[in-house]
Amino acid sequence: MADQPLHAVIWLPSTFYSAVAATLVEMFDLVNTIRGTPAISFEFVARQADATTTPGISFNTRREPSQRMDLLILLAMPGMQVPELVAALAQESRHAAPLIARAQRDGAIIAAHCGAGYFLADAGLLDRKRATISWWLKADAQRRFPKVRWDASRVLVGDGRIYTCGGGFSGLELGKALLKDLGFIKEERLVRKLLVLPPSRQSQAPYEFPLTDLLPLHEPLRDRLEALARNQLRTLDLALLGAQLGLSPRTLARRFADELHTTPGRWIQDRRLEAAKTLLESTRLGIAEICYQVGYQDAASFSRLFNRTIGLPPGEYRRQSQ
Repeated sequence: MADQPLHAVIWLPSTFYSAVAATLVEMFDLVNTIRGTPAISFEFVARQADATTTPGISFNTRREPSQRMDLLILLAMPGMQVPELVAALAQESRHAAPLIARAQRDGAIIAAHCGAGYFLADAGLLDRKRATISWWLKADAQRRFPKVRWDASRVLVGDGRIYTCGGGFSGLELGKALLKDLGFIKEERLVRKLLVLPPSRQSQAPYEFPLTDLLPLHEPLRDRLEALARNQLRTLDLALLGAQLGLSPRTLARRFADELHTTPGRWIQDRRLEAAKTLLESTRLGIAEICYQVGYQDAASFSRLFNRTIGLPPGEYRRQSQ
């Protein structure tokens, strides 16, 4: 290790998870305590002098890093209403861009937490690289940044000196990985024990659910579609969908593209897979029976689709979710 402490900068956007920000520096500080000498220095950087979370928790910040960066961690604002969140990320990305450019000049490791992967994608740092992002942002991220090799089923992805992770407390996985990759392997093991951190998680898939369950939108098209998914999922196909909604195939495709940003066929597939996930989590039904109940006829084909789309085979998904 170098004589000088490694210097970490944590960027705080306009709103953020205070627990993630605090836990990261607690982990760094514990490394210093375990070693008995400063090994990692750290500071918070933000546009405002005192960054404050929505519940009112404040962090002392600087406008600019005080010294050369060895590590830059970008936090992003929480939120589940995707259009509003994406707009906020786009605005925040403009403010994060100079700091990202400075970190590149410093040769720093750069890590993005939650939706902050948008900042790195905006800057072109993720082009042709593997990356992950919060599961509820994956569809929009894939559409906006097609050059990125998104693997949004993963909790954490490291590609060279770039790290991305999923939502919320995937920041714990990020902190653990950074400590190990920075050379603090022994200290990372003790930090996990001292903080009683949970076992490492690899997949976001067991945490996914339709956001409409939490945030009902009360939009006519969505409401009718959700009713169809609840009552006729097993027999639902494009012809039935058009007939039930009274729309021609062309109009149906346009409405889906304009209002739901997807295709009718992909929407049916997503609903079937969501229903399969629910049955895997809440019942003891066999894979073949679940396949039939959600509208598929061939269990092997269903299992391959589930694995390819969700990132885990059905049986492993059941094990992890339970």
